[in-house]
Amino acid sequence: MLFRSLFVFLVLAMPLPARAAAYVVHRGDTLGQIAVRYGIPIQTLASANGITNTNLVPAGRVLIIPSSEGPPHAGLTVRYRVRWGDTLSGISLTFHTPLRTLRSLNPRLGAYLLAGQILVLCASCGTAIAPAAISTTGAGYTVRPGDTLSGIAARYGVTTASLRALNGVSNPNRLLAGTRLALPAGSGATSSLAISSSKARSLIVEYAQEYNVAPSFALGIAWQESGFNQAMVSSTGAAGVMQIEPATRDHVSWLLGRSFNIYDLQDNVQAGVYWLSRLLTYYNGNERLSAAAYYQGARSLQRRGWFQDTVQYVSNVEALKSRFGG
Repeated sequence: MLFRSLFVFLVLAMPLPARAAAYVVHRGDTLGQIAVRYGIPIQTLASANGITNTNLVPAGRVLIIPSSEGPPHAGLTVRYRVRWGDTLSGISLTFHTPLRTLRSLNPRLGAYLLAGQILVLCASCGTAIAPAAISTTGAGYTVRPGDTLSGIAARYGVTTASLRALNGVSNPNRLLAGTRLALPAGSGATSSLAISSSKARSLIVEYAQEYNVAPSFALGIAWQESGFNQAMVSSTGAAGVMQIEPATRDHVSWLLGRSFNIYDLQDNVQAGVYWLSRLLTYYNGNERLSAAAYYQGARSLQRRGWFQDTVQYVSNVEALKSRFGG
């Protein structure tokens, strides 16, 4: 599965007024460049993050960017929202935080991660407060076949140079599909993604009602599959919000008598919800079996039984369904 975007959260513990931000180090970044970008001394940045070698900052590390209004760590807690496909070991490597530390910071963490749950990442940044008070920072874009750096820049209203510098792109004419690009602050990415997600959600509800599927169930499947991200494409070719495999697209096209473009949001959602309705019919309305077959495939489910990751997938969908009102 392709690399997924990182959502890092910062909260300010009351009553301290200090402000701060977070920055995920990209390939090619130097601590000096980051310090200049935020207008702070390099030694201040190094001290705030416990860095002893200012010439070595590994890509993927999350840096706390202190303000000039007090201690850099005053009242800060860094958090991460789990995305589908994340593993605890993967998060541990990405944020350079030992597994035992992650588990000690999140004592209610079960054996498996649940997409959408919040993990505390920073052990020494201060006192956490309710997730409702968390604000997101940063956005990203996953490169698709045929994308160009200039085209992506134009889409988000930023300069090619800023996009190139932020991501350490050495050859702007050679982008690898599946690469996750960070987007500069002030780009139109956040609003564009929010609009896309909102439209996806409304389409899911619309088609769920048309095909007699519980909207909360369809929404749970879609969020577990992609987080309502139409740009997501897996290593097996599954695409879009509903992560439609090419073989499923062909079968749905045959059943409904028309071709479907799984890279189009509406076609993708219609095909996915329709296929979910067929599975529900096949399994006499059993949502657990339908979700398992949607993920693993009905033939594999029958021949090989439930895989361990299928069990977790279905548990996640059930939890998400309740969050969507089901």
